[in-house]
Amino acid sequence: MLETLYAFFDLGQFSQSPINGSHNPGLVILSYCVALLASYTAILTLERVQIYQAKVARYSWLIVSAVISGVGVWSMHFIGMLAFELHLPMSHSVLLTLISVVPAIVGSFIAMKIQMSLSSVRATLIAGTVLGAGIGLMHYTGMAAMEMSAHLRYDPLWFVLSVFVAVSLGIIALLAYRHYKKSERTSWFRRRSAQIVVAAIIALAISGMHYTAMIAANFYPTRAPDAVFSGHGNWLAYVVGIGSCLTAIMAIIASQIDRRLQQQQKLAQMSAEQLYEVISAIDDGLLLFDEHNRVLLANQAFTRLTGDDLERIKGSKLNIEDYIERSDKLLENIKNSLARRVAWQGKVNVRKRSGTTFPVRLSISKVRYNQQKERHFVATVTDISAEVESSERIRYLAYNDALTGLANRRSLLDHLQDQLATYKEAGQNGALILCDIDKFKILNNTLGSDMGDLLLKRVAERLQSSTKANSFLARLSANEFAVVLTGLERGNSVNIKQQLLTRIYQLLDQLQQPYQLNSYTHLCSFSAGASLFDDSESNAETLMTQSGLALSHSKRKGTGEVSLFRQEFADAVSKRVKLEEQLRNAIKQNEFELYLQPQVNIESKPTGAEALIRWKQSDGRFVSPADFIPLAEETGLIVPLGYWITERACQILQQWQQSPEKAKMQLSINVSAKQFQQPEFVEQVQLLVEKYEIRPHRLKLELTESLLMDDISSVTNKIKQLKRLGIEFALDDFGTGYSSLSYLMQIPFDTLKIDVSFVRNMLDSMEKAQIVYTIIQLGESLKLNIVAEGVETEEQFNYLARLNCDTFQGYLFSKPVPESEFLADKTAP
Repeated sequence: MLETLYAFFDLGQFSQSPINGSHNPGLVILSYCVALLASYTAILTLERVQIYQAKVARYSWLIVSAVISGVGVWSMHFIGMLAFELHLPMSHSVLLTLISVVPAIVGSFIAMKIQMSLSSVRATLIAGTVLGAGIGLMHYTGMAAMEMSAHLRYDPLWFVLSVFVAVSLGIIALLAYRHYKKSERTSWFRRRSAQIVVAAIIALAISGMHYTAMIAANFYPTRAPDAVFSGHGNWLAYVVGIGSCLTAIMAIIASQIDRRLQQQQKLAQMSAEQLYEVISAIDDGLLLFDEHNRVLLANQAFTRLTGDDLERIKGSKLNIEDYIERSDKLLENIKNSLARRVAWQGKVNVRKRSGTTFPVRLSISKVRYNQQKERHFVATVTDISAEVESSERIRYLAYNDALTGLANRRSLLDHLQDQLATYKEAGQNGALILCDIDKFKILNNTLGSDMGDLLLKRVAERLQSSTKANSFLARLSANEFAVVLTGLERGNSVNIKQQLLTRIYQLLDQLQQPYQLNSYTHLCSFSAGASLFDDSESNAETLMTQSGLALSHSKRKGTGEVSLFRQEFADAVSKRVKLEEQLRNAIKQNEFELYLQPQVNIESKPTGAEALIRWKQSDGRFVSPADFIPLAEETGLIVPLGYWITERACQILQQWQQSPEKAKMQLSINVSAKQFQQPEFVEQVQLLVEKYEIRPHRLKLELTESLLMDDISSVTNKIKQLKRLGIEFALDDFGTGYSSLSYLMQIPFDTLKIDVSFVRNMLDSMEKAQIVYTIIQLGESLKLNIVAEGVETEEQFNYLARLNCDTFQGYLFSKPVPESEFLADKTAP
């Protein structure tokens, strides 16, 4: 055992020093490049193993990869030996040199097989160990083939280190290859870069082991050298190095050729059966036929669409009439199109064997072969039933109401235009009726929108059952329906209108019957407006507008009313539109002024006044407040108009404060509900009071009970804020609203104003007189100032005075006068 160790390791058995060798740097680099080329080639050939499924092909390429790798390791070893310069003549044993390649090839084969068969990290560690062991065994076998006049012994420590380098770098190389395989589906550049990195690590393992082992080798000469070393002369080393490079290059070329051959083979191996499987996978129907209409090929999708039997139609003659009715013109069109172009496409209805039809998109194209004169045609059939159904659904929704299924406004206008274009030729008249469910919003708010929708459906059903079959029905908005009546007799206008009213009342009588909404029985009324075709000037929009005006007139009259269009409805709208435009301009141009009507005490002395707005146009004519105030309320213009009134009242009070006779007077102004509800109302009044430096308690704001009904808590809060500033409040038109006593208990008013309707008739009506008496008594008990409006006679004044009324206002004392006249002391004490 000891003799064996002495024969291999340098254990100090030699007394002389070993010969020192050196390495040629150029050949060292060349040896690494050979190892790199061999490793890269092995990786490329190893890829071919994964491509094949057949065991013979896989093992063939695995052997090629192992041989390339082993020969590359072997070649690197001998080039490395060429790089080692030792001043001794030497040669190599041919047999042992050839045998040394076997461990490298076998180690590479086993390592590659383990790596390809198993994917675990443990398998990679084993494969890397085998690869390193093969490289080490090859090296030391090759070193043993050296023939020279010297003893070769290895330093034990460096020997172990060389084996460790070989095994560890082998493991690292295969781990890098494992990582590369995970990212194999990346771009071409990244894949090639990863291959080169892995090859560089493998080459480093081979070179690292070799040169570490060369450090471990010690050479002890047996005799003095016969000649000075002048370079290697062994032809075998050079042949092996060059041959290895050529082998690697040829292997790379072979792998590329194999890749292309395999791709071509795959294409060539696509048989008719495989082609048919591809065609069968197509979801659209496909049919191949020749010039004589014989079916050459059909897929499953075609038979599924048409209901045909695949085996029955193969080879049979295609008869297009079996699938498409009245196909003569279609065939002629297809032939003409294919004569000019290579394809035809269109939409047709195809009949199944069962007799049902469905829409398809049909495409027919000519098939031309490069080396054949025979012409074939291919037809593709795409089922577009869902597409057509979706299109029809979209069209339905565009012209119909989604909830009730009735026509919508767009469809109604189209129908009306058609009817208006032909009704005169038919010798009959017609009408458009608009019906509106009264107080529909209350149902929605109390029972929910689901119950409201159910009522709308029930109304639609009743309309359909209550009208003639030729009547056209539509739903225009949330609770508005339209009925187009035709067949009315032409002739006397009065008779036609009476005939129309009769039909409308009959319809409303049916519509106003109780509705059963689940477990709830609902009663509702309908308002209606109508316009005759004769009044429309043959224009659908005009007819719609006229019927809408008639319906609006009915709703203003109350619930359950019916109105036929009259020209004055349109004139009133035109007047209103014109008045609205003038009102807007008047606000911009400041065409308004305040008239003041005195408020006097029991001694007929003025204690204040009520400011009343007047609009004098540029032509000198006055517009009645009864006309423009409601319009301002409706359009929201009352907000800027109310702000102007408040500011002008503050200006007047500022002037009164300069006059001793008027400094103690109060000025009352009316505040609209919309103005009072503005979030910034309190702040606006406060800023105006501060701007004009008036005494706040001289300004009195008059509110109506209608305002209090909306949100009493919010109203109360604003009133209290303004009262803290000193501003006073009056409840106007007291007794005409609802729950007046409850308001008086919650809101700290300063004044009650008895409505003019009670004062005017109190001497003629015991009921009105009793109401006036009650209001005054109530005011006294609540310590409120009582103002009686509309006092026009001495008798009214005396009666109110006897009842202890505090303040009086009316024509008996003064009509409203311009503020300039009031300030000129014409009504002052």
